[in-house]
Amino acid sequence: MQPNKCDLIIKSSYILTQNDERELIENGAIAVSGSVISSVGTQTDIESAWIADETIDCGKSVILPGLINAHTHVPMTLMRGVADDLPLLEWLHNYMFPIESGLTKDLVELGARLGCAEMVASGTTAIFDGYMYEDAVGKAVDETGMKAVLGEGFFKFPSPFFKTAQDAWDVIEALHDQFADHERIRTAVTPHAVFTTDPDQLAESMELAERLDLLWQIHAAESVPETKLTLETFGKRPIQILKEYELLRERTRLHHCVDVTDEEIGWIKDAGAMIAHNPQSNLKLGSGICPLTKFLEAGVTAGLGTDGAASNNNLDMFDEMRTAALLQKGFLQDPEAMPAQTVLDMATVSGADFLGFHDTGKLETGMKADIIAINMDKMHLKPVYNPLSHVIYSAGGQDVRLTVCDGKVLYRDGKFLTVDVETISREAEKAVEWALQRLENR
Repeated sequence: MQPNKCDLIIKSSYILTQNDERELIENGAIAVSGSVISSVGTQTDIESAWIADETIDCGKSVILPGLINAHTHVPMTLMRGVADDLPLLEWLHNYMFPIESGLTKDLVELGARLGCAEMVASGTTAIFDGYMYEDAVGKAVDETGMKAVLGEGFFKFPSPFFKTAQDAWDVIEALHDQFADHERIRTAVTPHAVFTTDPDQLAESMELAERLDLLWQIHAAESVPETKLTLETFGKRPIQILKEYELLRERTRLHHCVDVTDEEIGWIKDAGAMIAHNPQSNLKLGSGICPLTKFLEAGVTAGLGTDGAASNNNLDMFDEMRTAALLQKGFLQDPEAMPAQTVLDMATVSGADFLGFHDTGKLETGMKADIIAINMDKMHLKPVYNPLSHVIYSAGGQDVRLTVCDGKVLYRDGKFLTVDVETISREAEKAVEWALQRLENR
């Protein structure tokens, strides 16, 4: 029989397919045609059935789906390390907000380009972002070759970015129109948080999300001080406000969910809403620990996110996966509380559901070719008993040797194939003086 024609074959020692059976293939290969996976199997089977224009042999590596960052603010790479060791509300009001009020579209694009490059090099192929000037973020995402859901953030009106609610709705709708036909980029409606907006504005923004059929994302119940502030302002807890204003829906995406009750977890489950878990940011800001196992036991879908680089301070999803696993084990004093497979699911399969990209997160025929490979030929990754264990507990973003999104190679063996990282790095250094000047003038 004549072999089928494909564009690319990728080979490695192991493939963690993340298919429904969570199949591990040894000495595996993937055939890619255009942006789609044509076949996944052993190297013997793939090479006998397919002939490719190009073959990438990753050797002693583990191939897995591209990781999905369910919550981040990519342009905040420019504020990495500018204000550390502070509680959430002080960090926001005394440092982040004064800096961000002086952001320009060019600075946002620079920060986004820096963040996208960082993520591509560490194995992330899709993100759920929320920030200002998201059209500039979209430009960076498009240039890098990643996938994204982009959310134009807004606060109480008037704000430094929008004088009225209608101004915000117009920008959100224009962003939606701009990327409506884009294969890799979608948009979302993005109020910042309950305590930085007001319930009526939230309800109006949900009407916009319903009309445009977009996801609706919000920071929710991130810390005890946030809950206290919300109670003082509105007389109710954050999740209670969302429920009473009918803002818990299937399109709702809640970030953090640290200070929640069992009853509130039930409301989130009943509504079909999803959460994004951000363990490192929550720990660094002293916000607390999300009761993640309760959410999962209740049947709530949970993605995994890094949050922004100003509160993490990196965008490495391997780092985040390891922290997510260890944190629940230690907090609950139960080594079985958060298995490696559950954590990888959050960063792939569940992450895809969270973003609404239902054709990624798995390596199987017909899915998009979003593929990464980890170089296992390193001292800290030897010997290999269980590739899944190494992915969660031993590997880091620095071990990624190949990143492919929609069938296009974005990063390979230390080389960026879509972006000029030297220029990005040089320009990013110049942002330091700008940020410090903003803090001096606050």
